[in-house]
Amino acid sequence: MSPTGHLRADAERNMRAIIDAAIVLLAAEPEASMERVATAAGVGRATVYRHFASREHLVRAILDQALQDARDAVIGSRPDDGTPVEALKRAVQAILKVADRYRLVRQIPRDDVELRQRAEEVGAPLTAIVGRGQRSGDFRSDLQPRWCASALGALIQAVTVALIDGEVRERDACRLVVSTFVDGIAAPAPTG
Repeated sequence: MSPTGHLRADAERNMRAIIDAAIVLLAAEPEASMERVATAAGVGRATVYRHFASREHLVRAILDQALQDARDAVIGSRPDDGTPVEALKRAVQAILKVADRYRLVRQIPRDDVELRQRAEEVGAPLTAIVGRGQRSGDFRSDLQPRWCASALGALIQAVTVALIDGEVRERDACRLVVSTFVDGIAAPAPTG
């Protein structure tokens, strides 16, 4: 490997270590300093600032990683397999695993067009599951699929906060989200 390649690999490892340490540290101590992040990552403060000019840049990198991981998790949950409800359960379980790692992430800044686009990529498979459920008659068809996926995202965020606060047990989280969501968009039982 060339010296440049070695330096690039070291820089990449440092950046990964900084992000990983910041994810854990900032979830526990949201106001932790960049110096504390450096210590947790096992690098110098100057190294942190070389990769991230400010705390805002570091938090944005974490948001970016969270969205990538969430997108990968949803796609990996096989959203096209099984019934819409089964697909929804798998997608929610996958997202909850990611959400647990990224407790720091609460909201994407409105003016960050790139991160908002990434969030759309996470939501697209969920919107597709809802649309499939509407076409199959499992879910109400009078609600926009995208609105339903946004509501699902809000439920996931709410249960993540409840998990952090100890109000919900991990084993109950997916069931709470899916049952609340599905009961809210279930197609009405036929009358007569």
